Amino acid sequence: MIKVITIDFWNTIFDSSNGTHRNKYRQQVLIQTIDQHRVMVKEEEFNEAMRASWEYFNTIWRNDHRTPTPKETVEFFWKFLKLPHDEQAIDKLTIEFGECVLQYPPSLMDRIKENLTLLVQDYKLAIISDTGFSPGSILKKLLEKNDILEFFDAFSFSDETGVAKPHKFAYYKVLNELNCKPENAVHIGDIESTDILGAKSIGMKAIRFSSDTPNIFSKENPETSLADFIAKTWDEIPSLIKKLDKR
Repeated sequence: MIKVITIDFWNTIFDSSNGTHRNKYRQQVLIQTIDQHRVMVKEEEFNEAMRASWEYFNTIWRNDHRTPTPKETVEFFWKFLKLPHDEQAIDKLTIEFGECVLQYPPSLMDRIKENLTLLVQDYKLAIISDTGFSPGSILKKLLEKNDILEFFDAFSFSDETGVAKPHKFAYYKVLNELNCKPENAVHIGDIESTDILGAKSIGMKAIRFSSDTPNIFSKENPETSLADFIAKTWDEIPSLIKKLDKR
């Protein structure tokens, strides 16, 4: 019997829209912050630093199964631009970089709210998410602004747990809180090498979410999957959960 449904955040609950606006805002904040140091940062230099920061982030994420903290990533960004060390400035950027997702938010996946409303009637829901510039505390505010925070009973954010999917503790953190065995839970996520591999490795069921607008990571997914099912829309999810419930 399925008791708990755990769900990935990015490109499963929310898409990645407005990323360009978020980067532009971060650039503006950076320019304002370093102005006191009389240092000029060109747009191409900012973009290169951003690219290098994500490469740094992704290397640690993939190899160490953890995500650098928001401040750790901003510190790398700051050093890459060879800026004079300024702890207060770095702290300010860390906050601004993280909170800009609230000013230029992504969009909810189509029909997710309607289907969460159905699922919460029969199952406990939880979020298991790897985080980047925006920590779990900010992502919760995004959930609240979209009136879906109340659907979830437990959360596992990588900046809070210190581990990232597919590390087993990312999953056990919420399963233990909800007193649920892995075999009585199903995880929904878009990335095979993290979401699906991690869930299946501890005995959970899994549904790979494959929308019509894949992101850079889900594009790397193999055609065959370890997941029990692959869903392209949220309208498919409730019936697939019911099928898993009968196994």
